[in-house]
Amino acid sequence: MSLDIDGVAPLAGIKVVELGLAMAGPYCSMMLADYGADVVKIERMDGGDISRNWAPDFPGGVSYYFAAANRNKRSFVVDMKHPDGAEALQRLLASADVVVDNFRVGVLDKLGLGYEALRKKNRRLIYCSISGFGPDGPRKHDRANDIFMQAFAGNMSVTGEPDGGPCKSGISVADIGAGMFGAFGILLALEARHRTGEGQRVDTSLLEGQVAMLSYHFTKFFATGRAPGRTGAAMELSAAYRAFQAADDWFVVAAFTDAMWAGVCRAVGRSEWITDPRFESREGRVDHVDTLIQLLGEVFATRPAGEWIERLAAEGVPSTRVNTIDKVAADEQVLARDMIVSVDHPLAGEIRMAGLPVKLSRNPGEVRLPAPMMGEHTAGILRELGYSDAEIIHLLNERAVAGPAPEAGASMGEARVQA
Repeated sequence: MSLDIDGVAPLAGIKVVELGLAMAGPYCSMMLADYGADVVKIERMDGGDISRNWAPDFPGGVSYYFAAANRNKRSFVVDMKHPDGAEALQRLLASADVVVDNFRVGVLDKLGLGYEALRKKNRRLIYCSISGFGPDGPRKHDRANDIFMQAFAGNMSVTGEPDGGPCKSGISVADIGAGMFGAFGILLALEARHRTGEGQRVDTSLLEGQVAMLSYHFTKFFATGRAPGRTGAAMELSAAYRAFQAADDWFVVAAFTDAMWAGVCRAVGRSEWITDPRFESREGRVDHVDTLIQLLGEVFATRPAGEWIERLAAEGVPSTRVNTIDKVAADEQVLARDMIVSVDHPLAGEIRMAGLPVKLSRNPGEVRLPAPMMGEHTAGILRELGYSDAEIIHLLNERAVAGPAPEAGASMGEARVQA
């Protein structure tokens, strides 16, 4: 008889302990939390995750940055160096399916919280480490962050205008990319554990994520022997695959095939370009790219972007305005796909944020909880670990942990709901 799991979140029953801060580690574990994992976020006594203090804020001093990477989690504040705090944390880790950390290599090993120490007590543990450069190699101990790695790994060398300086991506692509690869690795390890019963270490880094995402830039280098450079809002292989300025706004033409190029020519009223010896082949268009961009730019500047978008669409050529975030947040397709969601926060009230990018028909994820207040769930989590109310109050008084005191008379089940 098969078990009916329709509607049950795909990672329900998986406990994740996050030893993370800022974006890479928190984003990784948030992806798991969105699809049902119980994520316990470990925070320091002296202010918690550093991103809690990064403005601008929602009402109540709730950081937009922290809110974006920590929904659907519970906060457990503990002093890892206090003997009683360390004992509580060890109990929690012993019950975990997954640990996620993005501390520098070696930091948690010194506290007895590294993979080798924890796996001795929990053979099923999956331990995901996200670092700057990875756990081995000559730079394993070096510090790195998002903009550093965008520069070091080559991303900034291919971002920006050809005649300008290098630019960083408008998103934290190194941090978020590493977080996504970390979540992917955890899912692989969970699948392997179904077959073997054993956990394993998963490691990735900002460096490896960026190199992987640069993908075809590396194969181009190996094919040609030349390092790719900056192409601005364009693509080297197609002159009509870039942003143009219309009479009123910027818009993008995304023509990357010969058929689409012919559609561009018809849309701008220059059908003769289709058979022009300079432009009739992809190679010719690349060789005469500066001339072609100038000609297209002169035509596009004569009419509004909306008119060009309609003309191009009629010819089967993808085209769109360069939308600002406010436009995207109100776009009917974005809303139809539930990519803007709301969640109630006890201090900030209603918070709107980006939704879940992966939809499952039978076992969907959900934004259930806002980013937690610091230590909000400490007492409830300690109850789940077998601590009595008196023991919890003792730990709070000793500053081994931090958070609201347990409510008198609450059962363990009630404490979980309240937390």
